[in-house]
Amino acid sequence: MFFFIWLFYIRYCAYQGSRRVIGGFNGLMYGIVFNYLGVFFIWSSRRLDDEAASARLEEKYKPVKTSV
Repeated sequence: MFFFIWLFYIRYCAYQGSRRVIGGFNGLMYGIVFNYLGVFFIWSSRRLDDEAASARLEEKYKPVKTSV
């Protein structure tokens, strides 16, 4: 039974990694190598769909309107 829980945990790490900058394979490896600490490493990485970071980048690089 513990083996199946561990497999679901590894799958969860891969899924969370695929939604973040580190990627699915690296998330899988963090889950395997670091066991339960791996998920904290994954959660500390930046999300790909982070709306706050996207809003800051859009504000920083918005086009400048000039009147002619």
